[in-house]
Parts: sequence; structure tokens; C-alpha cells
Amino acid sequence: MSATSGPDGAGQAYSRIYNRRLIFELLHQAGPLSRVDIAERIGLKPQTISGITRELLNQGLIQEVGKSVGQRGQPQTYLAPNPEAGYSLGMHVDRGHISIVLGDLLLNVTKRMEWDGDTTDPVQTTAVMADLVEAAITAGGIPKDRIWGIGLVLPTLNADTYEAEMTMPGWDLWRGFDVAGTLGTQVALPVLLENDATAAAVGELFSHPGTAPRNAVLIYIGYGTGAGIVVDGMPMKGARGNAGELGLLPLPAPCADTGGAGVIDDQLSLHAIARLLQRPSEELTPDMLGTLHARRDSNLMRWMETAAQTLRFLVAVVETAFDPETIFLGGVLPPSMLSALVERAYPLLPSLSAVRERDLPRLMVASLLADGPVVGGMTLPIFVNTQPDFRHLYIRQVGSDERPFDHR
Repeated sequence: MSATSGPDGAGQAYSRIYNRRLIFELLHQAGPLSRVDIAERIGLKPQTISGITRELLNQGLIQEVGKSVGQRGQPQTYLAPNPEAGYSLGMHVDRGHISIVLGDLLLNVTKRMEWDGDTTDPVQTTAVMADLVEAAITAGGIPKDRIWGIGLVLPTLNADTYEAEMTMPGWDLWRGFDVAGTLGTQVALPVLLENDATAAAVGELFSHPGTAPRNAVLIYIGYGTGAGIVVDGMPMKGARGNAGELGLLPLPAPCADTGGAGVIDDQLSLHAIARLLQRPSEELTPDMLGTLHARRDSNLMRWMETAAQTLRFLVAVVETAFDPETIFLGGVLPPSMLSALVERAYPLLPSLSAVRERDLPRLMVASLLADGPVVGGMTLPIFVNTQPDFRHLYIRQVGSDERPFDHR
């Protein structure tokens, strides 16, 4: 990409900002790199690269991380982002619980806080969220001007925009409430909003051990069932940000527990477990469910049987629609239940994903599990500001094309 790219009439100021972005984005995505490596990858002149990297070094945005050894010619100095140059917050709001993490530029979590309480009132809950943000920043000892933003993760809440009734129990008062705008005003920070399944998929994408798959789907079991879809390394959001709402798919067979045709959420969700156990869903903590599963509670095992059949059907739908490298299973259930669901779902239904040689199984348990949404939320402000493609996905929320490092 040429350093002269950009709108007609762009002057030196634009070129300087544009070239800074090119170099910083490259180092964040592919560093550590030497100045020679940078020149080979983006085609800028050596003196331009030298000047910009010197500027970024002086500002503390990047740092030297070593020199080449045993090579001919002058030793090359390797450059990489300074993890302390920027921070972001991830916040996951679920029914009765809020998690928040603070992480650095390289996504290392440096602070974590949890809160339990009533989340039915959006105004009161947003005030709690604002207090948690300020407390996390203070506890982390990070100046607010080094926080690049907040990745706020909630279930899909824009139910008032649809012809059919989509309101989820416990979220009735949130209908039409501008939570991102309200929180952003209260804490004076940019807020990016994402649903829990997509955030969990983003978190898995950047935390997966080894080489992360470029095309994958994460099925997320919570109070409902959703999916985060990753296509060519990017989260798929859809025209209205609702791609992956698998819980609204009709069941392949009538649901005996509800007495009707039903949808996926009626069988594969925390609500479905609560109905069979005859307990409020808010009481079904991972620890409680783990204990019941260890005891092989008869009602829970009944749910496991039907849920595995529904999961098998969902896997066939997802594989047919997206041809992923693998499908991850995550959500609010304890690891023992998620692992058992995966085992019960096999043998999977025939599909074009059933190839003889695979690097990853067709269906597997995610690595982050409960932390997926909040860690995924934390990644959003960093990658929106360092990767052009991520920024494009959230441009309506970002509001402008300026980056935190443009005018330092």
C-alpha cells in the first residue's frame, strides 16, 4: 500500500498520520519486526520508516525488543508495540452479574472485577457499570487518557425493531435504552457495543492456543443460544448486527417440554434447564450446575440428552451454511457439562465438513468459556484502533477515523 494513498489533496499532515498508522498497525499485527522488514512489507522509503519509528519510540508507543544475531551486515533492531502504551476495558453484563477486565495493548489482563446484583433497571445498572469502570481504572493505576475505549458486551437487546416479539425475560426495561451512549457520557470514554456470542468468538479468535482458525463458529449457550461467526479472520455481524441468532431457529421436532413446536432456545439454553429443574434461572450458577452434573441429577441428565440432539442439528446447519474449520462450544455452563455435550453430540450428522483429514475436530469446547465475552469485549477497542478491517465493522460506533495515537 502506497504512502501517498488517500483522498485527493491530502497534504503532509494526512500523509504523516497515514504512514504512522501503517507502521503501527503492521507492528501490532505482525511484530516484532526490523525496519528492513517494515520496508519490505509496506514499501515506504527507509528514511520515512526511520523518522516515524523514531517518533513512535520517543512517544513510547513502540519499543525495541532485541537485535538480530549471527546475520551478515549490520545487526537489525526489532521493534514491537509497547504494551503499556494503551489499555482497554472489557465489560460483560448478564442477568444479575457484571464482569469487567482491564488489559494492555497486547491484551494482557491486568485487572479484573466482578459484581452481583439486580440488573433489571438499565439506568441503575448503567450507574453501577460507570462506577466499576472508574474503580477498575483507579485500581489499575492507569491514567484515563491511556484507555482506548470500552468493549461493552450484552445479549442482543434491540428487540423493539422487529415485527415479532423478541424481548428476553429480565431485559424488558432495556428496550430502546441507549446503554453505550449513556455509559460513554458518564465515563467520558468511547464505548463499542457487541453481543455475547460474537464477543466470545472474537475472544476465542485472539486467545486460541496455537494458530487460530480463520473460519470458525462459536455456539454460545446462555439464557438463550447464539453464535459468533468468524469468516476469514473477521467477525461476521450481518446487516443489523444480528448474525448468528441461532436460538430463534425452529426446532427440528416438537418440543415435549413446552408442548409446542418451539425454537432452539426452548431446548438449548439456561432457561430450558431452569424449567426442567423447576428453579429460577438466576439460581443456576456454574458451580451449582457442575455439582448437579457430578451427581447425575435425573432432570439435568434429561436436559443433556435433548440438548445434545439439538446441538447435533445446529452443527449440521452451521456446517452447511458456513463451512467452518471447526465449531467451538462455549457459554455459561460449567466445563464438565460443555465437554459432555460435545461427546453426546457425536457422532455428528453427515455434512461436507466430515472430511478424512482435519487439523481440528468438527466440534470442540472453546478455550475461554466463561471469560470469552468479557475478554472479547476487551479486544474490541484495541483492534478497532489497530486493524483497518475491524474498524470498518464498528465504524458507526466509532464515529470518526481518528485513532488514539494519531496526535500524540
